[in-house]
Amino acid sequence: MICTALIAYGGIDIWYIYRDHTALLLRVQQEQADAAAAKIRQFVREIESQIGWTTQLPWSAATMEQRRLDAFRLLRQVPAITDFSQIDAAGREQLRVSRLARDVIGSQVDLSKEATFIEARERRVYYGPVTFRRDSEPYMSLALSSARRDSGVSVAEVNLKFIWDVVSRIEVGSRGHAYVVDEAGRLVAHPDISFVLRNTDLSGMAQVKAARAGITVPGIERSMIAEDVHGQRVLTAFASIPPTGWLMFVELPLDEAYAPLIESLKQTGILLVVGLAIAGIAGYLLAKRMVVPIEALQAGAARIGAGDLGHRVEVRTGDEFEALADQFNAMSSDLRDSRAREERIGRLRRFLTPQLANLIESTGGEAALESHRSEVSVVFCDLRGFTAFAEAAEPEQVMAVLHEYHASLGALIRRHEGTLERFLGDGILVLFNDPLPCLDSAARAVWMAIEMRASIARLTETWRRSGHTLGFGIGITHGVATMGQIGFEGRFDYSAIGSVVNLAARLCGEARDGQILIESTVRDAIKDIVDVEPVGELVLKGIRNPVATFNVRGVVSA
Repeated sequence: MICTALIAYGGIDIWYIYRDHTALLLRVQQEQADAAAAKIRQFVREIESQIGWTTQLPWSAATMEQRRLDAFRLLRQVPAITDFSQIDAAGREQLRVSRLARDVIGSQVDLSKEATFIEARERRVYYGPVTFRRDSEPYMSLALSSARRDSGVSVAEVNLKFIWDVVSRIEVGSRGHAYVVDEAGRLVAHPDISFVLRNTDLSGMAQVKAARAGITVPGIERSMIAEDVHGQRVLTAFASIPPTGWLMFVELPLDEAYAPLIESLKQTGILLVVGLAIAGIAGYLLAKRMVVPIEALQAGAARIGAGDLGHRVEVRTGDEFEALADQFNAMSSDLRDSRAREERIGRLRRFLTPQLANLIESTGGEAALESHRSEVSVVFCDLRGFTAFAEAAEPEQVMAVLHEYHASLGALIRRHEGTLERFLGDGILVLFNDPLPCLDSAARAVWMAIEMRASIARLTETWRRSGHTLGFGIGITHGVATMGQIGFEGRFDYSAIGSVVNLAARLCGEARDGQILIESTVRDAIKDIVDVEPVGELVLKGIRNPVATFNVRGVVSA
């Protein structure tokens, strides 16, 4: 009876192992397809990002040479772009630069009726269908426009052969591969580039048909067993590559996919035969040995799961059960320490900046809060006309504007690793080099300020359309300040005090809409990387001597 039961159980177990292994392989293939599709999306997004900065200049005769230089720089930085053209807001081609043909300036060709121009103007970005030049090399048109209606459209012809480098580096087992097809089912990228250059149509393959149907039918399985272009049975999965509409496929030969399972089943069969001979004796001995530690582990797991992280599972069997109990105890100890650390950081973050809270936690004390002098770069910014706006607008409108304003600047502060020292309504004070030291703090401050100006410029356009007239100014200084905690029991803030902070606030107050005013110390630190213009010596309230002041106009052209 025992042998019959073991054989029946073994057969059923083998079936379930086969079924679960197949399901696992399909899930793994789907994950590999998603990861491979993400790499292709990243490749396209990087090209889109490189083209994006060419749409920022307004159209005028004075900018044509700059646009031409920008086009040359773009072709040098993005080898996949073969042709690049710029169309003005009226739909007329003003510039065409190519690797394969002569450059053309001011052709005035009317492209206003072309889908490339129309779609890019309406949707900001347009991905054209894949075309094959000379029926071999795949190309795609990529067009972008900016939010400015007078900026026109930048159009790039992208040679998709460069995707081969991305696809060929995707590893799918030892003999598998990945490839990309377009919306029509034609091959766009394959490790064997000769397939692509032959303009191979894969639309008739079962996996391509299923994938194209899966785009419009939610819940369809994205992996299956099918045949590849050579007629070999493979385990295949697909993932879409938005917004191009392409499909990424990863395929693994079926014999390679099931090789570990077949080997495992062989070993299972051998072990089953051996196990039948010793089942009675081993079952009896192990049953007595296992019941007590299993019950102890079960009880301990229940208590730990209920939140009693101080509980210890006591098992003294000298075997794997004791090792497992030790792991349970180590896990509960780690969880207890992790919870305590999170609670400490949570308490610190209630009144300290995230950088300072993490610094105190990592050093194990509050020495960083002690008063000290430190050389810092200070950025002070606020909105022009906010007081009048707040008096005239509804409270809900005021809070909505502040929310957009703070969200936009807060993301930039985190990205540049600045310390947000305080909010003062529409005023924001940011420090660099304390409490966390950083190299080139003045340069970081200026780079952040330039991005702030661009970000708020886009917001002010939105606000103006809603009838709110607001501007934005920034003041930046560099010098020594006294750092430390101020406040009273129950409420402390980490703050900077000194003339360098006051000077930043005064420069911010003098800045007109769109200006970034800096003093000479900052100018000397960043003069090689940004373009500045002298404003003159300003007499500022509370500052004894006139201050030589400069306005940051932008980044120095390469």
